[in-house]
Amino acid sequence: MSSSNGSDIDTNHRGGPAGLVRVISNEESGAVIIYPEYSGNRLYESLGNLKMNPLIGMTVPDFDTGDVLYLTGKTEILIGKEADSVLLRSKLAVKITITSARFVEKGLTFKGVHGERSPYNPSVRYAANEKIAQASVTEDILDYATLLKVTPITPSISRFRFKIDESSAIPTWKPGQYATLTFEEYLDQGYSQMRDEDPQSLKDDFLRTFTVSSPPSASKNEFEITIRNVGRVTSFLFEQQQRAKLAGNFKIPLKGFGGEFRIEKQQAGGIIPVIAGGIGITPLLGQLDSMDVKQLRLLWGIGIEDVGLVADTLRGYPQLAGSTTIFLSGEDADSDLEGLRILSDIVRTGIKIERRRMQEKDVVSVIENHEVDEWYICVSLRLKSLVLTWLAGRKVVFDGFGY
Repeated sequence: MSSSNGSDIDTNHRGGPAGLVRVISNEESGAVIIYPEYSGNRLYESLGNLKMNPLIGMTVPDFDTGDVLYLTGKTEILIGKEADSVLLRSKLAVKITITSARFVEKGLTFKGVHGERSPYNPSVRYAANEKIAQASVTEDILDYATLLKVTPITPSISRFRFKIDESSAIPTWKPGQYATLTFEEYLDQGYSQMRDEDPQSLKDDFLRTFTVSSPPSASKNEFEITIRNVGRVTSFLFEQQQRAKLAGNFKIPLKGFGGEFRIEKQQAGGIIPVIAGGIGITPLLGQLDSMDVKQLRLLWGIGIEDVGLVADTLRGYPQLAGSTTIFLSGEDADSDLEGLRILSDIVRTGIKIERRRMQEKDVVSVIENHEVDEWYICVSLRLKSLVLTWLAGRKVVFDGFGY
């Protein structure tokens, strides 16, 4: 899409699910189309340009056929109830009256190959005058995950167990995948131009992905996530611990499962080197049941304030003690008496503990003692840059976490 503020032209992209752009009318005087603006398209929306100079140029490529549709038109920005009255469930939309159009067959020099669709795409929003619009209100129902139990692990980390509706059509997750949950109905405050008291929420779609930390089991409709309380959404989840005690009292819309952080099985004699940082252990937890833990070489860096997570992990998977080196940062003085007691219990398991941060020599030691095809890492961005330097020239499979 191209627009102008009067002195120069800006061009940017709009993305979303198939059916993102809806046709309101198609008369000889000019077809009218509309599309929603939402958080996923947060960069360079050009709404200021369209407000000052309500003209737009559009290029709509069809990567299946190679065809291209070129459009120009006059724009109108719709906000709040006005947007919702024309494009259902929208708070911000752009309506375009087409003034000229040109369709070019095979206008692209290539065709595209379908990949995995983004779980961040919202559902299609229909125009209010479409026959399907009213039906979609009931047909476009989200699947829900009911919070069953919250298990505190450390003061800032808890495990949340959810149950998916029996009628859900969402496929069972695979080990190493994440769940995509949307908190919009609980946390969204509606559209506003500015929000000085909480500017980060202005563009927040309240869609979050959390690694599933439990393996697929006989209870195919139940899953767990293990998370740290660090942001607005996670803080909200932690506040639901009391409601979790009332079965079925708290439900979260579930968009589905995605991601492919899959640890491949190794032949006899091979090893599986994994580097985890703090809460980055979670992608591994959902895969331990399908692994030969004796092949694992886990280097796990963690702060002394989170020793409860180490203890909880070893209770669930005691066999990890023989395959893991803990790099424990922080001093005993930084921990309370309960933390020191937990640390003492961990020491008694026989797990190897280094009272320092992970260093390059620790990675080199694994490389020198074993033939390693690839490494798996789930660490913070800061540690990632270090680890990738240590593993330069080697295959690395990466999963990350950010808040």
